[in-house]
Amino acid sequence: MISNWNSEHAWTYEIDPILEALFRYIDSLSLPETPYVTGRPPVSKKSLLKCFFLKTYFSIDSLRKLVRILHRFRCFQRACGLGEVPHLSTFSRAAKWFREQGFPVFHAQLLKDLEVRYPQIVLIDSTALRSSLYDSQAKWGVSTRYHWFKGYKLHLCTTAEGIILSHVLTTANRNDAAVAPELLVSLKQWDIEFVLGDAAYDSEKVRQTAEQSGILFISPINRRNSEERKDAYGRVLPVFLKTRFGQWLFGLRREIERVFNELKSDGLEQPRWYGFHRYVLHVLCCILMHNFEFLL
Repeated sequence: MISNWNSEHAWTYEIDPILEALFRYIDSLSLPETPYVTGRPPVSKKSLLKCFFLKTYFSIDSLRKLVRILHRFRCFQRACGLGEVPHLSTFSRAAKWFREQGFPVFHAQLLKDLEVRYPQIVLIDSTALRSSLYDSQAKWGVSTRYHWFKGYKLHLCTTAEGIILSHVLTTANRNDAAVAPELLVSLKQWDIEFVLGDAAYDSEKVRQTAEQSGILFISPINRRNSEERKDAYGRVLPVFLKTRFGQWLFGLRREIERVFNELKSDGLEQPRWYGFHRYVLHVLCCILMHNFEFLL
């Protein structure tokens, strides 16, 4: 996209209003800075964070290419608050910091500003993210849309309004029910009554994990398990889902499907990319940008 621009166009480029609002929000955050001891003065983490969102917004496939674009287009340097373009190694260290420490701080503050306190109903699901066939870290998996594909899976928990509460990115071969307990544990800080999942989450372990957090987990009976289901859950749930309340409640699951559609239309899936950490950085920025739009 950017490689076709000329320098004259870059100097007159006006940043997208949503991206501009996001950058102002980043300036308002309280992020710990690395103290200056020796060597060159450190680059502001807020400026580096803006660069990562710029990378995601334009689907720039590598940090190396991001550095080249920042050198070429001075308007992007100014927008990110950079006096000069940092070295590639600086971006690499900052990306690791963001994945491990920066994202949790940013995400928690964003949910606080969105006043997400009592999400009584939470939705859980996953979506396939294809990657390059040459990606050595990706795995083969099955999805209803792509059938067999190579890549990763993004597992999300969202509110009924579409705000993303928690996520896990795995390789494509991971089963949804195996990842669900990790997502459910992350929901303990909220007073949640129901978690709604599809038949892929029909697992006793998933329901037990939810019960330990005081959550009622509801999912349809998986047809592969239907013949051997003689427990109370297997007898009661099909009847409950036929009631008016059950149909309304489970109909809310359409919202998480809409969230996945929005994320993918905004560039979440990158079939030509390779590398787990590269995909993680992109996914984290996509999640934050999605939630940030609820503030506007």
